[in-house]
Amino acid sequence: MMAPQLISSHISSGIRKSISLLCGLILTTSICQAQSSPGSVLGALAKNVDIVGLETNFDPETGVATAVGEVHIKYDNVEISAGRAEYNSNTKDVIAHENVLIIKDGQLYRGETVTYNFETQDLKANDIRSGLPPVFYKTTDMKTNSGAMKADSGETSRIDGSGTYFTTHDSSHPNYHVTSKSLTIYPGDRVIMHDAKFYVGNLPVFWLPYFVQPLNHELGYFFQPGYDSLWGAFLLNQYGVMYGDHTLAKYHLDIRSARGLAGGVDLKSLRFADNNNFGKLLLYYAYDTSPETGTGGRDRKDLAPSKDRYRISFQHRIYLPGPSESTWYLDFDLNKLSDRFLLQDYYFAEFRANPQPDNNIALVKHSDGFVAMLWTRFQMNNFFHTDVRLPELAIDFTRQPLWHSGVFYQSENSLGFYKEKLSNAEVSLLQGKINTQQNNLSGFNSGLTSTVLGTSGSTTELAGTTFTSNNSSFQRGTPKLLTTRDQVQQDIANLETELSEKKFARLHSYHEFLYPMSFGDGNWFNVVPRFGVGANFYNDVSGGQKDFGSTTKGIFQAGLDVSGKFSRTWDDVKNHALGLDGLRHTITPYVNYSYLNSDPLVGFPGIDRLNPSTRPRPIDVPLFTAVDDLNTWNIARVGVRNDLQTKRDGTTYHWMGLNTYADIFFQDPEFDRKVSNLYNDFYFRPVPWLSLNIDSQTPIGSSDYNFTELNTSLSWMPNKSFSWTIGHNYLNKNPIFRDSSLIFSRIYTRLNENWGFSMNHIYEATDSTLQYQSYSISRDLTSWVVSVGGLVRNNVNAQKDYGIIVNFTLKDFPQISLPLDLDPNPTGRGGKGG
Repeated sequence: MMAPQLISSHISSGIRKSISLLCGLILTTSICQAQSSPGSVLGALAKNVDIVGLETNFDPETGVATAVGEVHIKYDNVEISAGRAEYNSNTKDVIAHENVLIIKDGQLYRGETVTYNFETQDLKANDIRSGLPPVFYKTTDMKTNSGAMKADSGETSRIDGSGTYFTTHDSSHPNYHVTSKSLTIYPGDRVIMHDAKFYVGNLPVFWLPYFVQPLNHELGYFFQPGYDSLWGAFLLNQYGVMYGDHTLAKYHLDIRSARGLAGGVDLKSLRFADNNNFGKLLLYYAYDTSPETGTGGRDRKDLAPSKDRYRISFQHRIYLPGPSESTWYLDFDLNKLSDRFLLQDYYFAEFRANPQPDNNIALVKHSDGFVAMLWTRFQMNNFFHTDVRLPELAIDFTRQPLWHSGVFYQSENSLGFYKEKLSNAEVSLLQGKINTQQNNLSGFNSGLTSTVLGTSGSTTELAGTTFTSNNSSFQRGTPKLLTTRDQVQQDIANLETELSEKKFARLHSYHEFLYPMSFGDGNWFNVVPRFGVGANFYNDVSGGQKDFGSTTKGIFQAGLDVSGKFSRTWDDVKNHALGLDGLRHTITPYVNYSYLNSDPLVGFPGIDRLNPSTRPRPIDVPLFTAVDDLNTWNIARVGVRNDLQTKRDGTTYHWMGLNTYADIFFQDPEFDRKVSNLYNDFYFRPVPWLSLNIDSQTPIGSSDYNFTELNTSLSWMPNKSFSWTIGHNYLNKNPIFRDSSLIFSRIYTRLNENWGFSMNHIYEATDSTLQYQSYSISRDLTSWVVSVGGLVRNNVNAQKDYGIIVNFTLKDFPQISLPLDLDPNPTGRGGKGG
């Protein structure tokens, strides 16, 4: 609609008459100095104000200067052009008429009659047009106010107008606008309108008696309509406001036809704007009319939550003593949920990333030499399985030299009280199994026939004859399975052990010493011997398969890191298309040998224990977090790294690389292996628009644990109108995880200047299932972007989920992300089956 521009009058004496009022003022001042004091207003006027026009006049008695015809007035950072103007040196007011243009600090105002005060920097006008990007407006009457706090800086603190026209579409014919009876703008903050009417083109579509649109992109009103098979038709409403200069509040009122009403507020401290882990309080309540229905139409039956569902999440950091950052701070991560399905039903994207949020409070002291933490983790949600720490004190000393000996030292130390709390569902399931087995045992004791299988005991297959043992009889006929009284009793004992609360106190202390050495020209050969000693001291142990009481587990590690480094450089290799500015090839063969002596405690109820994984375990004790599962090992990790490097932006850039390695087991702590899989981790990132990653492992031994895994991801953006990420995750013959061949793809293409299209797919080739598909098309309406998208989610052993979403995005006030699963794979990597 308009854009700031600099207006200046160049007056040619050969074409037109030009009079400089400044020269006249200087002459008048010299005459008046015999009659007035040296500090007269004329002296000030002559010093600060330049007025140029075709005809000028100055009245020394009134202090009013006038100019007519191509008027140009300049005062400090303000320029005014008009058909005619008057300046009052007593009040410092300029009154300009006829095609007035005012430029102040890059801000432009146009109108027919404008009054501007050079001292207060306030402005009054009739029929004026202006812009405060992204806002453009015109108003019948307008007044600006710099305010007491901003007058010296020249900043406008407030703009008031009546009979206004408002838009963010920078065009002479905007495709939408808002009219209002009155308008108030607080620059950089908000726009307030009374009696506001919204128009698309010239068609009125909406009316509000009072409307506030903040100028921050996360503030103001946003809405999200759509349809989802879990929610039904929905309308998500959000309104963002600022409290003070540090707290952002987003209020929610959501309507879902299949689930009812819900609402809440998100509070975010802008002091942690760059870190999404802190400074948040999320409150949300839903009256769910259909809590028994889950994703894929699953019936939750007796697991269904109540209709009153809620979420309270608090993540915050408090620096001590505050308010500025310090080395002491308190961290809070608290999440109270009404039920186990709340995140899955209302925050699906968050549920996929973190299905079981944590609850802990930590007091941390951080320094260059150590990190100390006193923290507690507790079970706030009894429907989640949780390891509880009430509390734990941990002190880790970072690697540091011991005087000038060349020896380095590092250690980790912790003292805590630990419990493992089962979820309500686990307790109910185990108790139900115990009751069933106790009934079976009663059947044995009463002489009744039993054909119920044990849950952990062995079974015997019978064929043909009648057999009776311990009052359990099986007739001739179809082969049956036999459960003895002893096996049932053992089952009950095992189930009661699993049901009992695991708990103990533990002191873990480990200390490691290293002596780095380098040899050869350029220190190309490096040797780092290391050894470490420590122990786990356990007290008041309960919940295991046997009574440990108090016990100690020693830890001794001896290791050796050996590596060499060979390189060759080609300075003349240059290729702009591949991002090459010189090339250096570095080869680093290495061996990491580790011997650990730590006898396992058979049947010990460990809490910090190993979780199933397809990746190799760390073989350095400080990196091994499952301290209760430390077990004697004797392993050599042998490999070679190849890196191709180039120069980019004045620094070394890793252009391509391959790390190839394998573990040789002299003693395997988990399985009976002699050698691990062969691992290959490859990357290729030549230019910003191309990236390839391939992580693989292939069997080279004969162990039953050897398996094949291949994870590939390619991101390609050949031009600004097209991008494609495609990948494949393959897993075969893993003894823990099921086989998977998952293919994922994400494509976005800009069809032309106005239209864009995107689609996402996840396909499981092992069972020929298209697990996820989504499509969306967007239309650029200059100031708005309208998108329509649809998704289909294929749930295993359940009906499919469907969704449709309509998104209206105002470019200058862009829409935020909403918790709807339209992007199944934001990281570009698919998940494994299993």
